Amino acid sequence: MNTRRMIGILGAAFIIVLVLVFLIFQTRGQAALGNVGYPIVCLKSNISAGGISSLNCYDDAAGTSFVNVPTGYYLLVTDVLVIPSPTCGLEKGLLHVYLYDSYTSGSTTYNEDGFEIRELDRETSALNFQAPALIVQANHFLRAEANGGNICSVDVRVLGWRVSNLSFLPIVTK
Repeated sequence: MNTRRMIGILGAAFIIVLVLVFLIFQTRGQAALGNVGYPIVCLKSNISAGGISSLNCYDDAAGTSFVNVPTGYYLLVTDVLVIPSPTCGLEKGLLHVYLYDSYTSGSTTYNEDGFEIRELDRETSALNFQAPALIVQANHFLRAEANGGNICSVDVRVLGWRVSNLSFLPIVTK
């Protein structure tokens, strides 16, 4: 009888351990898969030399647009294109753009992290990054500033992801 009782207790303990192991791995899977990602394109056309503009971002899958990154999300910038505006003509010269993570407090707009794109021959400049080049926080926005010495106006296009957290790679949704 003691042997049967011991086997029963060991069997019950084994089942409890299996259930706990399952729950641990199940929770890890949910955390890793819990990051929802949406492909985003942000645009601003015809930024004149010396001009500063906020970019309009579009989520085609959800059919929504935004300037400020929605609460609870981040915008990961993965690709940037600076294109001479169609009215630019053929003259060669400087195209120099600064791209910032910006926010407004009261009546003042502040620029935080950012980077610059510079092209000396008035050609389209494209940057593609293996990891996000810029992470824009919730309630912040992308801001482009065209250098005053630019030969002509520019169009700025940014591709990236709107994600719910920065811990894991995004899961693409439709």
